[in-house]
Amino acid sequence: MANECKDRDLLAIEPDVFTGGGFNSQQPASGDYGTISGTTFSASGNFQSVDIQPGMVLCVYSTVPSEGRCYEIISVDSPSMLTISVLRADREAEAIAPPAESDLQYNIHTFRPQIADCEATLHEKLRQIGEANGISATNFVDSSQMRKAIAFAVLSSVFTAQASNAADSDANWVKAEFYRRQHVAAVAALRLAKDIDGDGFAEQTRTLANISLRRT
Repeated sequence: MANECKDRDLLAIEPDVFTGGGFNSQQPASGDYGTISGTTFSASGNFQSVDIQPGMVLCVYSTVPSEGRCYEIISVDSPSMLTISVLRADREAEAIAPPAESDLQYNIHTFRPQIADCEATLHEKLRQIGEANGISATNFVDSSQMRKAIAFAVLSSVFTAQASNAADSDANWVKAEFYRRQHVAAVAALRLAKDIDGDGFAEQTRTLANISLRRT
């Protein structure tokens, strides 16, 4: 069972984790003299050798990183060229070209380890519930609701880490708790459905409303 939560899903909810600085993301690539032309970003370097993947986030700026612009990476077309887009409402839509720019500094951020950890936690809960109700894990499918639930869990963990040793009133604690509650609500809204006779309609459903996943 594979989910498709990506960095771009975090960008849609909380852009500051990519431009705010200090967040515990990974930065597999950075550099300067980048150019945006249409939906193409080009710069010296080797995006393929550092495993840049579609769904990661490219941040570009002229002088101040916190004032950067963030774009989702659609594809890696060559060692020095990416297809990028302004964040799309529909991830299946055509790429949207950002304004043309040159002489840009850039970095590429990812929270893939945190996403994988939160996905694994939720998937295990789903597996346990599925087995208890005769639903095979191979029957689980990706959905925007699952992506959102995982994204909220990741953001909660990111802000919790950011607030380490901070006062209880620190804004990072506030955001961590906010996203924890959002995650719990999103998980409660999920449903496991089983189509017993294969007619395309679910005969059995199971709510996850009684499950709370909380990182300690």
